[in-house]
Amino acid sequence: MGNKGQSKGILVLVLAGICALMLLSGFRSAEPAGRSGVQSTVASAGAGELQESLALLTTLGGQASAPGAPLRLVLKWQGEYSGAASAEAAVQSLATRLGLGEMSSADDEGHRAWRSGAQLSGGTQISLFWSELGGGRSYCIVTLETADLLSSPELPDAAADAGRAMLQSGIAAEWNASLQAPAKEQGGTQAALLATERLLNAQFPGIQAEESYADVSTSSHSYSVPGLQRTVSSGSHSLALQLAVHKNVNADENRITLGMPLITIEY
Repeated sequence: MGNKGQSKGILVLVLAGICALMLLSGFRSAEPAGRSGVQSTVASAGAGELQESLALLTTLGGQASAPGAPLRLVLKWQGEYSGAASAEAAVQSLATRLGLGEMSSADDEGHRAWRSGAQLSGGTQISLFWSELGGGRSYCIVTLETADLLSSPELPDAAADAGRAMLQSGIAAEWNASLQAPAKEQGGTQAALLATERLLNAQFPGIQAEESYADVSTSSHSYSVPGLQRTVSSGSHSLALQLAVHKNVNADENRITLGMPLITIEY
């Protein structure tokens, strides 16, 4: 987002709500916990899809970013838990599966919430946030982040492992990924957006811009993309990819952000 004021906050809330409507194959179609054979098959399919998507994002990011620029990546797994175990027992079990250390707990707007985090060997940061919703339900977000994906070869496998851990904990989680870097194209954000869009057209025949957003420092398009299965429903559209270009006025530099299926970080 990068834009200031009320429109930024509204857009964040819209994106967060849309992410809850993701239409998924892979982990989303998981069977209830206990059917380990089905879970193993589903997890393998979901992990393959995730790693293919991360490889695609890396390729697109390398083409659209300034030469040699680091590719920041933020990947989020999120989903709801409503199993038989208590929230405290379930979150501790998930933290153990993720290899995280001590959990911190606090009251978050009337609901108990837990947090934990760690750094993997290659520099990837992994964090867990778990919040009770009431009625025996909880919401969980596992985030993996690296300042440069090209220097963090462990992230794709770690991301797949995190999805499997959530599935084993009874959470049919959904993932989204956002990649960010200084843009190859400078000048006005709209011109840079259209120049970058030409790269997408070459990569994805039939790609179609369905939604757009613009302000004085940001231009963004969200696309339907034939062949990409991971989508978000927005009105009558199934969106699979979002591109944003934001002008950092202090550095006089354009920054690109690519999201699959949508961007869920500040751009």
